[in-house]
Amino acid sequence: MANEKKPVATKLPTRSMWQRSIVVLIVVALLTVLLLGRLLYLQVFQHDYWSKLAVSQQLSDTLVDASRGTIYDRNHNVLAESEQVWTVIMDPSNIPDEATATVIADELSVMFEVDRERLYNRATDTSSQYAVVVQKIERPLVELFIEWVEKKELSDKGVFRIISDYTRSYPQGSLASTVIGFCGADYYGLYGLEAQYDEVLSGVPGRIVTAQNGVGNDMSIALTYEKTVDAEDGNSLVLTIDSTIQHFAEKYLDEAIVNSEATNRGICLVMNVNTGAILACAVSGDYDPNDPFTVYDTSAAEAIAAIQDEEERSAARTAALQKQWTNKAVSEYYEPGSVFKIFTAAMAVDAGINVTGDITYCPGYLQVGPDIINCHYLAGHGSQTFAETLSHSCNPAFAKLGMEITGSLYFKYFVGFGFTERTGIDMLGEAAPSTSLYHGSNMTPLEVACQSMGQTFKVTPIQMITAISAIANGGYLVQPYVVQSVLDADGNVVSEAKKTVKRQVISTSAAREVNEMMQAAVDGGGCKNVYVAGYRVAGKSGTADDTETKESVWASFGTFAPGNNPEIAVLAIVDEPHGFNVHGSYVAAPVCRQVIEDTLPYLGIEPLYTEKELANLSTTAPNVADKELDTAINLIKNAGLDYTVVGDGQTVLEQVPAAGATIPKEGTVVLYTDRETLGETTVVPNFIGMSLTQATNAAYAADINLIVSGLSVESGTAICSSQEWPEGTVVPLGTVINVHFAYQDVDD
Repeated sequence: MANEKKPVATKLPTRSMWQRSIVVLIVVALLTVLLLGRLLYLQVFQHDYWSKLAVSQQLSDTLVDASRGTIYDRNHNVLAESEQVWTVIMDPSNIPDEATATVIADELSVMFEVDRERLYNRATDTSSQYAVVVQKIERPLVELFIEWVEKKELSDKGVFRIISDYTRSYPQGSLASTVIGFCGADYYGLYGLEAQYDEVLSGVPGRIVTAQNGVGNDMSIALTYEKTVDAEDGNSLVLTIDSTIQHFAEKYLDEAIVNSEATNRGICLVMNVNTGAILACAVSGDYDPNDPFTVYDTSAAEAIAAIQDEEERSAARTAALQKQWTNKAVSEYYEPGSVFKIFTAAMAVDAGINVTGDITYCPGYLQVGPDIINCHYLAGHGSQTFAETLSHSCNPAFAKLGMEITGSLYFKYFVGFGFTERTGIDMLGEAAPSTSLYHGSNMTPLEVACQSMGQTFKVTPIQMITAISAIANGGYLVQPYVVQSVLDADGNVVSEAKKTVKRQVISTSAAREVNEMMQAAVDGGGCKNVYVAGYRVAGKSGTADDTETKESVWASFGTFAPGNNPEIAVLAIVDEPHGFNVHGSYVAAPVCRQVIEDTLPYLGIEPLYTEKELANLSTTAPNVADKELDTAINLIKNAGLDYTVVGDGQTVLEQVPAAGATIPKEGTVVLYTDRETLGETTVVPNFIGMSLTQATNAAYAADINLIVSGLSVESGTAICSSQEWPEGTVVPLGTVINVHFAYQDVDD
């Protein structure tokens, strides 16, 4: 019994052991449920997501530009368009050997002017099936490349592909460039309407999808997968801009900038007063959107080139580019000066302040508390009617009128005319009005007096022409706009702008009364320089010094026509003019006059001449070529013209001006009667600064005919401000030259 083994005692699980086991089982069960739930969620609810992710890891996406929409003017002339170009794609996996890769790198780098080493590295990367050789090349280079591929016997080896691409082109160059803007290298709009309407114009890019392996390299040729998704072309814009009117505005504005030696550009806006459509928006110092990164201001470019420090030079270049890209008409402020007096007059008339027919005496100054407001006419205007105060642009009269309106009512109208808000025009970068640029409803008497004259505050040009249009159209503030309609790729209208009336600011009768006062200022008053024969024109000039810097001068003129049935408003601003006369009535008014003179007939608005105007109209030269001399002379006399015979022959071989050409009444037709005298010439004198009598005598002495513009039928002191052909130009005898005159005895 001694060797007998004792039975081993079995230890039963304790209560705590059972509890731990149960917890473990529960945890395992929960984890199992969670895992199964997660698998169910991933496989069922997120199936599409993970499938797409898996595909995305196996596919390489290459975007292909869509054809960007065209930008048209209102007559469907093209201002911006997409031109087809091509991109060359290479499949390195199909290049047969290293020697071929070397030839490709050597020769195509020269043909396409690309980096040779970079091209070689791409050509020898045989793990890839997709490499860009060159982008956006034009047809001649494409055809040259195709010839090269065939010559190298690579056309059937699948090495190269040519895919369609697009680039942006601006066929009218700098015309309206600050309105249109331009696109960057990535084909997205950077400035102007190109940026403002980028989503509308850009369309939906196409795609080229190719297979790749798990590490991102293209798969072997045996696994090649490729799919092309066509791009969707962008929509097109039809603008309210008229290329012809835009050309008028740019041409005459540029002339004013040159003649006045202005140093900070200028603006000319033309607006349909009844709808708000902008017909022209000219900003001098513009650029060619086909090459937007060139500084076109030659003096600025020279100054930049002279900067030695590279960082400073780069900053100066950037500032110059941003300046030329900026649309000054909507993005910058200016002080309106006396043009603003038309609104002060409108407020007074609409508010019923007894001004019509009143005599307002001007001693040359007005005392407002301890301050003195001087009249620009130091001797004072003496007794004058209310209408004459506007024609005289009398500062004391309008300062007094503003105080009679009182600050709170004045500011109510100021808000009504839109000077405290953006106009909402659909152009990029419209400046937000700032309360620091004008006084509020709690103006002091001096503040309202100064603001009533258009001083001590600033507005934007687009605000100003919109407010001027409200006077012209009977008192209604309309919203300006520059995009008339949006078209789809098939030319169907997607959307169209409609006239938007924000509010009626003044009564129609008040607007009509101010209109008549503005017409009187043009017809023999202080705004004679915007007179256009055959049309009633309403206008007001302004000259303002920058009250902050005391250095800058803004010369401006606001006008609309025809006065009896207004259609267009024109605003011209010349920033920082120089010379003996920097007033708006001399510098800016001729821009408005010439734009109106060309635009109204272009729009089909017929002139209505007075008897005095008819007496001064030009005529056309009769056709006397190949006629006997005596017969030719009689025809010329019957046309009310003079003649000069050059040569000893008896038959007219040639005439200057040619038959049908415009010639002033009592002008001279030169008749050439023998071969030896044909082509005799004369030299154009310098008419600038001459009076009409002096210019006429100089033209007669040089055997030149003058067509004169800018002179009204009223008297006044006018001098020649510009001429069609510069001094020293050699021209045939009898040549007709246009000269423009501007009055000196005008008020601002």
